Amino acid sequence: MTHEAAAAAHAAAHDNEAKPMIAARYRTLVMIAGFASVGTALLLIVMKLVVWLFSGSTTILASLTDSVIDLGASFINLLALRFALTPADKDHRFGHYKAEALASLSQAAFICGSALVLIINGYDRLVKPVPIAYIDIAIYVSIASIVLTIGLTVLQGKVCKLTGSEAVAADRFHYLSDVGLNASVILSLVLSKMGYDWADGLITIFLGLYIMKSAFHIGHIAISTLLDRSMSPVDNSKIIRAILSVPGLKSFHDLRTRQAGPQHYIQCHIVLDENMPLHQAHDIATHVEAEIRKYFHDADITLHMEPDTASTYEDITFVDAQYCAVSPQFYQKKERAQQAAAAVAAGNACAVNLQHKEDVVLGHNDAAS
Repeated sequence: MTHEAAAAAHAAAHDNEAKPMIAARYRTLVMIAGFASVGTALLLIVMKLVVWLFSGSTTILASLTDSVIDLGASFINLLALRFALTPADKDHRFGHYKAEALASLSQAAFICGSALVLIINGYDRLVKPVPIAYIDIAIYVSIASIVLTIGLTVLQGKVCKLTGSEAVAADRFHYLSDVGLNASVILSLVLSKMGYDWADGLITIFLGLYIMKSAFHIGHIAISTLLDRSMSPVDNSKIIRAILSVPGLKSFHDLRTRQAGPQHYIQCHIVLDENMPLHQAHDIATHVEAEIRKYFHDADITLHMEPDTASTYEDITFVDAQYCAVSPQFYQKKERAQQAAAAVAAGNACAVNLQHKEDVVLGHNDAAS
């Protein structure tokens, strides 16, 4: 084993030992964020409920409804986080991290329905304006709500930065929208105090639309995760740089990446010299894995080693011409070869001409070169 391969193996072993610590830290941080979110939502609900009962403002009702949504969403997230952190078992060998995306998706649906209710109530108050009582107290409560919400989003932001939790990020995005929502509530109350009673209903409608936009954003992210969307171009570029930094590789192809919760999944085919001994090929694969882990410590990495022969390039799904030694004409020739084979199978041997047969041979030779 070479010195580089030994170092790579040592790094890989160190990363495997660090994984339980990373998982434990992830669990602690996301649960702190989850309980903080539920506690903040409960406090805001009590404050806004009291003010709404005295003032009758539909804008305060919109803010109260949003806080109730926050509580429900935060509670769902808390349950989902607990389930997502359950270790992998024989029936769920990739773990349960997609539970976070499911929680975010249900949160988006709940938020969207509540936003529709707000829009309807806002329209009713716009058509039939009603004077608001205890405006000063309502303004003070809204200011306090902004302060509490900003404090929570700061905590959630730090947790997101350290863990990358999708559920916490979705919850944080919703609470960030609450800062704008509460600022709009203050504007509505000030305008109402100045005699513009219609402002209460109009701003409630805008708040409902804004909340609905937040729901679509959260839902889009959750669906992308559930459909195994690839990691970002920036992250994929890091992986490509890591692979190319290892000497001994001829090329690579079929790079597949995805993420669920804190876990990254990376799969790739690496092409090596066909005469290379197995132990040397394994050392190179171990080195590639160690280089990737410099960027993604928690990654679940699967590398498939292939020889640099024509057959290797026959069943490629994803290829970048810059990194994979496939002739530019290979796929065109391969398609003609497939058409020729289909014609032979159908009994139309006359449809296969000599030029097509030559192209097939040339295609394999190009791929192997």
